[in-house]
Amino acid sequence: MADESTKLSFVTTPEKRQALDRIAKVYGKNVSAVINEAIESYIDLHESEAGSAAASEHGDFATD
Repeated sequence: MADESTKLSFVTTPEKRQALDRIAKVYGKNVSAVINEAIESYIDLHESEAGSAAASEHGDFATD
């Protein structure tokens, strides 16, 4: 993980916040660490898909 960080704010439901607090407590982490892990997982899952979608919009894909 990079040594630099940036602040990000967002709005969520009380239920999601409580779930994050529970998860953080169970794993002995702070909520920020739990959210960062979730963001990393989301990026890993969707980044290549998003890149493929952008490439196809620009016609940058292989054809037969």
